[in-house]
Amino acid sequence: MKRLFQKVFIFISLFGGELLFSENVAGDLRQMGRPKPPTFLDFLFQPKFLVMLGIGLIALILLKTRTMKKGRKMTLLLISTFLFGFAGNIPARFFHSFIMHPSPICAATKSILYGFGIPLIVTLAVIFFLTLIGPKLFCGYVCPVGTSQELIAMLSDRLKIKRGHTNFTLAYGVRLGIFLLFVFVSGTAILNTVVDGVTYPLSLYDYFNPFHGMELGPDPNLLGYAIHYLPFLLTLIFAFKYYRPFCHFVCPVGLYTHFIEQFSLFRVTLDKKTCSDCNTCLKDYPCSAIPEIMKEATLRPDCFACGVCTQDCVQKSFSIGICRTKN
Repeated sequence: MKRLFQKVFIFISLFGGELLFSENVAGDLRQMGRPKPPTFLDFLFQPKFLVMLGIGLIALILLKTRTMKKGRKMTLLLISTFLFGFAGNIPARFFHSFIMHPSPICAATKSILYGFGIPLIVTLAVIFFLTLIGPKLFCGYVCPVGTSQELIAMLSDRLKIKRGHTNFTLAYGVRLGIFLLFVFVSGTAILNTVVDGVTYPLSLYDYFNPFHGMELGPDPNLLGYAIHYLPFLLTLIFAFKYYRPFCHFVCPVGLYTHFIEQFSLFRVTLDKKTCSDCNTCLKDYPCSAIPEIMKEATLRPDCFACGVCTQDCVQKSFSIGICRTKN
């Protein structure tokens, strides 16, 4: 675990230095009267996105080799929660470069409202790429709201707090319903702001976006504080009782990635030859994917690559592989 932490820290430091160097060069060019508009690759090769890809790939390797121990998993989760969630509040240029802006929710919704700017496109590209190569690697190990919920789930298990199982059909219906309401509200501009006489629709998700709760700052009134911090606090509280409640019931990125993960290159694979049907995995499974994987369902619920099934199965019947099942 110590070596893993050291490697990730060196990785972050190297690309952080690269960003500072590139920003200085860009500043010199602007002073010389030769401004260079940022391109897709300029944004992609920022340390924030490179570290996201690095963490996702490290998680995939650990899962694939069955070496995702609790200590290593916690290290990755803490790094992502800190870097992409809270580090931006530190008044230092290096940490400021890791601010999750635009947030995944903004990328998933405001691109519909205001068009696909390069920052939104790069954010979505990283999310989709990590989802395509592994089961929700971005949601599971990079997204700070997702990693904070995973940490709460691990703490809940340590405290022996019994969590309720999420009904996937219900959760998916609520998540889809909120998204359709967002589309309706945006299309009709019921929620809007007026700038220079022009009406612009506002995103419904801004009113319960937990990413805002990681951004510290003064607010002029009590209602502003509630809107700012309450969604994140409620997400953490409910995470003690239900596994990743925001991911399952609210997050619009979850809608996108749930569809994409059905085509992931690597996924949880069940080896029917070694499975003894002891059903031990069905007793303490954290997510709703395990029962459907056991049934060999075509459409699987959200799998966040928590690694519980691959680590805890006595027969080692679960693994990270390319096929869905081995008969």
